[in-house]
Amino acid sequence: MYEQHFQSAQELLDYLSPLHTDRWPRGQYVFRGQPCSSFGLVPSTLRNSGRMVLSNVIGTKSEGGEMLQIFYEVQLLRAFLRACDVSGISVPGDSPQVRTEISAPTWEIFDIKKGETWPPSLIYPVLAAAQHHGVPTCLLDWSKRSFVAAYFAASAALQDLPSSKELAVWVLDISQWWSWYGDTGISFLEMPGATSTNLAAQSGVFTVSTRKIHTRDELEPTSLEKLLEEPESESEKPLISKLTLPLHEAPNVLSFCAEFGIMGSTMFPGYEGVAREIRDNAFAGTLEKSLWLYN
Repeated sequence: MYEQHFQSAQELLDYLSPLHTDRWPRGQYVFRGQPCSSFGLVPSTLRNSGRMVLSNVIGTKSEGGEMLQIFYEVQLLRAFLRACDVSGISVPGDSPQVRTEISAPTWEIFDIKKGETWPPSLIYPVLAAAQHHGVPTCLLDWSKRSFVAAYFAASAALQDLPSSKELAVWVLDISQWWSWYGDTGISFLEMPGATSTNLAAQSGVFTVSTRKIHTRDELEPTSLEKLLEEPESESEKPLISKLTLPLHEAPNVLSFCAEFGIMGSTMFPGYEGVAREIRDNAFAGTLEKSLWLYN
């Protein structure tokens, strides 16, 4: 894995600028921002900590292991669809076939489906919709726009106040993703913009962590960056890179991104985004300045 450290927001954003077409050929790379440079690239349902991980919701992972983990993910997806039904909200990709796929009784999930791959590609669109609205899944969010990833890294860092002193922007080369899918189980997913207004605004795409259902042993999730590790080679660019920046530069990242129209109100069209933008400005110490400019 290639890693590069930057000392200022301007240096990082200059490096990430899409104007460097020799460095960032259009369509070859996707980007992900994270508030802490020590965080690995692990989907929300597979992490070891967090309020929505299996061990905190169910209370144990000792019985059922990998099977129980998959069943938990199925239950989350069922709950998402039930809540959408009650609210009268249509879900992109939903269909009778999808409902049948995730409505199998518990014994079928634990026994009959051994040897199959989870999640099946049929439910990818529903997973994408759930992921982009905050439901934990085995997907990871990425963006085709580098500055969007930088915004999310800085915004999350200021809101979450991680223990790490650095935020990170990850870069993934997807130009040959199908060639590493078979070895890593990592798939790439791009959904229509109509899937979600947030998805369209953020130029969002996903990686999917798939795995075979074959054991009741404890699931040992591996972060994407470790799965994609390659032998060192000077002749080829790495599949994955991590760019870090001191946390105290996060307000400057938000300020620069705003100059390009990348802010809470544009990344999350609607009241949610307006509220997020106010929080961003407050945490960055720029709220008073922004109010002055509005006046």
